[in-house]
Parts: sequence; structure tokens; C-alpha cells
Amino acid sequence: MSIHPRISFNPISTWNWTLDQDIAFCKSRGIDVINATFLKFQDDVDAGIADILAAGLKSCSLAGGGTESFIESEDVTLAGLRPYIDAAHALGAPSIYVVSGPTPARMPTDDACAAFAKCIGKANVYAAERGVRIAIENNSITTRDTGFLHTLASAADVARAADVGICLELQNCWYEPGLPALFRDHVDLFTCVQVSDFVVGEPTKFNRRVPGDGSIPLEWIIGHLLDAGYAGYFDVELLGPAIEAEGYESAVDRSIEWLTERFVKWGV
Repeated sequence: MSIHPRISFNPISTWNWTLDQDIAFCKSRGIDVINATFLKFQDDVDAGIADILAAGLKSCSLAGGGTESFIESEDVTLAGLRPYIDAAHALGAPSIYVVSGPTPARMPTDDACAAFAKCIGKANVYAAERGVRIAIENNSITTRDTGFLHTLASAADVARAADVGICLELQNCWYEPGLPALFRDHVDLFTCVQVSDFVVGEPTKFNRRVPGDGSIPLEWIIGHLLDAGYAGYFDVELLGPAIEAEGYESAVDRSIEWLTERFVKWGV
């Protein structure tokens, strides 16, 4: 299978597989670049890191958890992020990404944003010392229990204030107005771009589709990202009933083929 060098594979896409299965799949497809998923090796971090490195896989980033609070204090935030930063450093990954974390009931989003920026300082220093950049992901409103940034615009505001990057999740911003301008203004923050599709009218939570199978204007969006100067990886991150029904191998293969075909056609 031909894989464009700007494409990475996110093991979230193979939700029920083990790390060993993910590695075997990458070898069978010639996948060289992954977005390492801490969840897949959290029970034995050292062994997981060793297996990924032994397989010759490059980690373009590392996905952290989704339950830690990052708005209590600098020490609590550092404690929550340290395992991901250390794992990324060991893997040679230049960044980690997390969702912004839970908030107390009835806490205004403005207060949560301010608290995040106030509490990230020590973690930023720790990460920088290890050559790792912290990034936040814009998550769906349907997963408010794990994060409070549901638009690219809000994620960019917080990222600027907190001096962190952005893991740009297209699934959670494609409907946002003014995307071309947002891309141009904040492309320097993007550590990776996650790609999947969605069928309008279906339930929104954890219900993604293979690129090209849904309603998102992905070619238009990706074109504007490239025009804005984005030079990083496009990360295949799938999840949901349609992916389970089709099977991981087929869904990931078709996603990579869809992206590769367009990048080749566009001369990327």
C-alpha cells in the first residue's frame, strides 16, 4: 500500500487492539509514522516504549489521557502531564496532546480557560527541558466531561495564553465559521491535524467515518490548511460503530488511500 509521508496512523483507530496488534498491522502495511497512544501501553510503559522503538516506528506525537484535571494548581497539572511528557521524550516524539480536562459543575468556561493558563507553567518548563511541546485538543461538546474547548477559536485563545500548541481535531471544528482565517492566524500552533469524516444527521458522539464517506468538506479544509502553510502530519484517527462494523484493517487502509490519493494529486 502506498502511504504519503505526511500521513500518520493513530492507534485510537484500532480501539480494541493491543499494542502488539497495532505494531503487527503497521508492519504489514508499511506504516512508519504513528501518533503514539499512551492508553495502549499504560500498564507497562517501559515495555511499550521499547516495543515501539524496536519496531522502528516514528512517533510524531503522543496522545495523553482524558481524565486528569489541569485547572487546580501547577503541581497537580505537572503531575498529570509528567508521564506523557516522559514517554514522549523516550520515544523521540516532539509533542504530546491532551484534552483540556474536566471542570466542576457550573464552572464558566471563561474561568476554566483562565485557570488552565495559570496552571500550565511548571509543566511547560518540564516539557521544554525534555524537548517536548504540550498541545491541547479541541474536543466535542458530547465529551464535556473530559474537556471544555469545543472550537478551534477557543482552543487558539487558550493555547496563546498558555503558551501551548494545538492538536487540531477536524471532527470537532469543521462546522466552525471562518476556518481559513483561523488556520492562517494559528497554523504555528498546530502540532498535528486529525482527520476523519462524519455523516450529518447521525449521533455525534464517537461516530466517525472513513474520509470521503461522510458530510465534512475535507478536501476544502485540508486545502486551506496547506495554503496556510501547515507542514506537519495528517493523523488518521477513526472511532465508532461504522469503523467497528467495517473492520479496522479496511477502514484504516481506505483512510490512508483517500489521503494519499489527494496529496499526490495536489503535489503535496
